[in-house]
Amino acid sequence: MPEAGKRFKLIWPAQLALIYNVAILLSVTLDLSWVRTRAAGGQYSSFPITLRVLYLFMALGTGILIFYLRKFISSTASNQDFKFARYLGWLFAISTILQLISRSPAEQWNAIPASIIALTFLLIYKRNNP
Repeated sequence: MPEAGKRFKLIWPAQLALIYNVAILLSVTLDLSWVRTRAAGGQYSSFPITLRVLYLFMALGTGILIFYLRKFISSTASNQDFKFARYLGWLFAISTILQLISRSPAEQWNAIPASIIALTFLLIYKRNNP
């Protein structure tokens, strides 16, 4: 198990995808104009405060996931971490589907980083549970 984490190359692209997600989430929180077509279905010309607060908490959680992936690189992940990785993989798989069915073409591009993250977490789980 210790060597598998170091050889798992998708962790780095997944971390970059998570950083991209944090950038989008924080941009919604700050109500920046560039992100209006890339989030929440592209339906807002200004994001409501409740949505902005929700996206702030999502940004914090996503930021934590960036550091959580480091457990799999440093081989400090427990069996519980691998089980949680499966949950996260399915969560991001659902996110990928939701991005793809968005009415906003700009938001549909967010499916690419979401699918990278989903695949990474699902493969992390599978490598520990063949």
